[in-house]
Amino acid sequence: MPKAPRLLITLGDPLGIGPEIAAAAKKAFPHAKTIGPRALGADIETACEVLPKRRGPCAEGGAAAMAALRKAAEICLAGEADAVVTAPISKEALKLAGEPFPGHTEFFAKVCAVRRPVMAFSAGDLFVSLATIHVALKRVPLAVTREAVLTAIERTDAALRDWFGKARPHVAVCGLNPHAGENGLFGKEEIRVIGPAIEDARKKHIDATGPHPADSLFAKRDFDGAVAMYHDQGLVAVKALAWKTAVNLTLGLPFVRTSPDHGTAFDIAGKGKAEASSMVEAVRLADRILARQRSERLF
Repeated sequence: MPKAPRLLITLGDPLGIGPEIAAAAKKAFPHAKTIGPRALGADIETACEVLPKRRGPCAEGGAAAMAALRKAAEICLAGEADAVVTAPISKEALKLAGEPFPGHTEFFAKVCAVRRPVMAFSAGDLFVSLATIHVALKRVPLAVTREAVLTAIERTDAALRDWFGKARPHVAVCGLNPHAGENGLFGKEEIRVIGPAIEDARKKHIDATGPHPADSLFAKRDFDGAVAMYHDQGLVAVKALAWKTAVNLTLGLPFVRTSPDHGTAFDIAGKGKAEASSMVEAVRLADRILARQRSERLF
């Protein structure tokens, strides 16, 4: 009988809703192993009962969250697990703890020596990846390089093929400016950067199209995956269409990494109000990807 996929779940910031939603995911997928602060005890089901009374981002919470992430990365890189599902962390708490990483994606890229990780989101039949990650809006035009766009296209194409079984996925690429620049009237990035990156992808036999105006592209939904140029351009569509079930993925790592598409929600932690559906979906998706990979290895 084949073994269940080796899944890890990190508890996230212990003062947020991470332990609660991780408990729900663990209940749905009992073969997963949880990793978190020792203060929460070995039994994840009782984690919420032993949470500190303090609420909000703090150095202790950030340090605890990062300790769990480092342990999970160590286990995966040693080949002892195949995927990690991460509960939410607080960027402010990480900063208070003296950590240099603005989020999970950047941390895993660093420890895995991946130069250009790609942040992506799966929500039902919608799959969106980002050419840039956590970048201030005023810096986005400089971060949207030909290499960044091409990498996002390539990794989106690979994920749709390898993880979602799309034989020849159609990857639609957004423009950066309104109306995709309107032939240079509203900006030149589409002509100088994004268009050439799409042509590079097509030369590699990827079915990439664009640059498309983002507003009409997400309304039409006539693609297998979309590449957005910056965080909110892609995330507004994802969260508007599938707030409760969207899953965040990191493309380009040597193992599978998923997470729920929301934050720590310090204000409702420990009050029994946390919605666990996105976390459960994150574990379900990781589990499904690993099952597919295992099936392909068998044949």
